[in-house]
Amino acid sequence: MSFLRFLGPPLGAPGLPPEIAFLAAEGVDAALLRRAAALAEASGTDAATALLRAGLMDEEPYYRALARALDAAYLDGPIPLGMGARFPDSLSLGMAPLVLGAPAPAVLAPRGRQIAELLAGRSPRGRMPAVTSPTRLRAALFAAIPEAIAGYAVDDLEAKAPDWAFGSRPLGPALALVALVACAGIVVFEALPPFLAMILVVAAQTLFLVMAIFRVGAVFVGVPTVPPPIASPLSDRDLPTYTVLVALYREARVVPRLVSALARLDYPVLCSNLTQKR
Repeated sequence: MSFLRFLGPPLGAPGLPPEIAFLAAEGVDAALLRRAAALAEASGTDAATALLRAGLMDEEPYYRALARALDAAYLDGPIPLGMGARFPDSLSLGMAPLVLGAPAPAVLAPRGRQIAELLAGRSPRGRMPAVTSPTRLRAALFAAIPEAIAGYAVDDLEAKAPDWAFGSRPLGPALALVALVACAGIVVFEALPPFLAMILVVAAQTLFLVMAIFRVGAVFVGVPTVPPPIASPLSDRDLPTYTVLVALYREARVVPRLVSALARLDYPVLCSNLTQKR
């Protein structure tokens, strides 16, 4: 979004990343914003992503507040996407064109650093694209161009990495070649002297019998197992740091057992955070 240059002073409270600082003017608790900034610094991401992914704020009110900060229209209903909408380009860019006569020429669903770039200034009224949430933009794309998305899912892997995809080329030539070789083998076998043909049949049956006996015998042959070497345990300070994310939705009955099981993990605890979102 670097091509969008807006005029005016930056919005937000000092000391906070710009992608969440503007929320202070919306009445969002400053302690919550500082917590999001700390989470972003600890995880190496931007503060807006940390705020939303940690469940400190829902996506819908955040993007409504962003639209107000940018003096832009917020699209919370059906989004009339224009002909230039593409999948997955529109999702990765966070932008899609709207039809003629819409409230704005395009709709934005910015993420991460794009939000800070937008908030570097303000656009004059009427020139700013509309704003929506990434979830709403995704739903609008799936509703507007389902055939294109289905085609992308089916054909994109074969087009970009044909070695990783099952080819869609017709099997007719290969099957015809196999049939030709089989017919040639039958003709050659029929042309052999009876004694030689009998030897080949007995040899093939003997080979099949040996393979069957080998497979059956392998079931009863014990394989000695060598116990793995026992390594000395690492000290707590040498253990790597992990983040365990447990997603629950309408599963309140299992929460006590789940928390109890997580508490019994034999691993040093640096930080424990249980966030409930209704």
